[in-house]
Amino acid sequence: MDAVSTVMSRRVVAIRSDCDLSVAVDTFLASAVRHLVVVDPDRTVRGLLSVEQVLAALGRPGWPGRVGDQALVEPARVRPDDDLGRAAEAMLDQLVDAVVVADETGRVVGILTWGDMVTHIASRHLADGGRESVRP
Repeated sequence: MDAVSTVMSRRVVAIRSDCDLSVAVDTFLASAVRHLVVVDPDRTVRGLLSVEQVLAALGRPGWPGRVGDQALVEPARVRPDDDLGRAAEAMLDQLVDAVVVADETGRVVGILTWGDMVTHIASRHLADGGRESVRP
């Protein structure tokens, strides 16, 4: 089974938990990513914020609100050397479409999304001529 490190996105975009959600909107637009790693002012990872979470917050009383109030707190984490099956289990356990990838020291080194996994599986399937069932 393939390791998370072979599929994950190494480009990580972070935002502070005390920023307004309007800053998150600007960050999503400028960076063209779907997930932001949310950090506290001391750079401790607090959570993960998706575009969908920000869209859901639009129009709510109190908009824009703070990033930390909308972020998924304690997001699922996997290590770069974990296999993709372990990452899929982590996503399913929390019913999320992305996990934070952190090394043995806890430093964030990437993000893995369902989209990354589907792309990987589809490319393997196509490379095989579509003959064989491919598992993550």
